Amino acid sequence: MGRWLKRIGWCVTAGVAAVCLSSWWAVRQTRHVPDFYRQAATENQAGFEAASRRLWADVERLKADASQLGTWNAIFSDEEINAWLAEEVPKTLPRLLAGGGREPRIMIQDGKVLAAARFENHRMETVISCEVEVELTEQPNVLAIRIANLRAGALPLPLDRFLKNITQELAKGDIDVQWDLTESGPVALLSIPSEHPRYVCTPIIVESVRLVDGHLSLAGNTGELAHQMYAPQGPVHRFVSYRQGENRSRQTARVRPSLEPSKHLR
Repeated sequence: MGRWLKRIGWCVTAGVAAVCLSSWWAVRQTRHVPDFYRQAATENQAGFEAASRRLWADVERLKADASQLGTWNAIFSDEEINAWLAEEVPKTLPRLLAGGGREPRIMIQDGKVLAAARFENHRMETVISCEVEVELTEQPNVLAIRIANLRAGALPLPLDRFLKNITQELAKGDIDVQWDLTESGPVALLSIPSEHPRYVCTPIIVESVRLVDGHLSLAGNTGELAHQMYAPQGPVHRFVSYRQGENRSRQTARVRPSLEPSKHLR
């Protein structure tokens, strides 16, 4: 009997030690800060102010160019985008701050957007990061956005739960996101309005989105023939579960339930 008690004691002790080591490892993993975020977060306030001025000048130039018939293009640096995030996120996304998120930053590298933000609550403090790829689609002004490598520090996180939260949060801002379920994972489909009462000329069609060497470049066409002449440049996402022309409410109802963790994303 004594030997059995001793063996049980060793098993319990080993189990407790394993749990403690796993917890210690997990905590250390969550404290890892991605190199790109560390670099982006060191940009000083003076640099942000100059980048912010360049950003708004570039935006005004894009508005003027896109309001005229013909082709247009614009280029934004990740430094300018980070300046916008630093200024506008506290104003426009107070829920992010209330939920523990702060200091969002991006870096454009190797055809991807590396995105991260600090997150803190009563249980943990970490940096949530992910990779974002953007492609045009077969349908004009519908962008395909793929999110991958979601992490808390260096610890991988389940993507399915966050995708549902993204859908809900965007819906609160009157932004409808639909999901195309591909073999490599769900792809968010976001529509850019081609017509608006404030537009001088319509439709405005995006034909190129490129992520190269710290810059986001956009190009497109404005005018009555822009839809018919739509010729996307660069990689084009081919729809899998999403069907063009289907009723929006019906399509949304069909796609969103498939994001339940027990079905497609485990």
